[in-house]
Amino acid sequence: MDKGTTKIASCFQQQIQKLICKLPGVLQCSVVCIKDEVIKEIHILSTIDKNIKQLVRDVQSAITAAFGIQVDYKVISIAQINEHEIKHARIRIDSINVKNIDNFIEAHVTLILEGIKYEGRCIKVKSKNNKFKAVAEAAIMALEAYMDNKGVFYLEGLERITVAAREIFVIMIGISIDNKEELLVGNSIITTAEDESVVKAVLSAINRRINFIF
Repeated sequence: MDKGTTKIASCFQQQIQKLICKLPGVLQCSVVCIKDEVIKEIHILSTIDKNIKQLVRDVQSAITAAFGIQVDYKVISIAQINEHEIKHARIRIDSINVKNIDNFIEAHVTLILEGIKYEGRCIKVKSKNNKFKAVAEAAIMALEAYMDNKGVFYLEGLERITVAAREIFVIMIGISIDNKEELLVGNSIITTAEDESVVKAVLSAINRRINFIF
């Protein structure tokens, strides 16, 4: 298989996975494809309240309707678990570094998941507001490094508000995939470690959705 065919198969594989993950009851999905858009294996993790035979039919129907491809039920394997007993691994903050370089601010955020580190860096013109935006965008870039896919998230807005005498960072992050946009909102109570509070707001917006985006 040449590199061009590999890219086509990889793209097709991602499209199938996104489609299946939208079906009711599906928690996670992995698809294995070979050249010429041939589906070799489909592995699905679903909730226990979904009938397996019905889910297999749903998968077959969805793929046929979306791509015009008939899928043999024998390539579809399904494992079921109690969703309420799942303990999802969450991306955590490893380090945050902010430094001044002449008239600029450079923010460097490192996130960690299961021992693997993902880094993001952002440089902006020096100002107090830009400092927090730089930290937020560096955190977003670190998340994109985790997904190995750049240009998916963007910072829509970051505000500092007061609720019940407590200061809070409220952040709005946009997702742009396949010409479709979605907005996610996160927040974090501001502590003395303000930069960390910004990153926590980013993670609160994205963490629960990240496994379902790709």
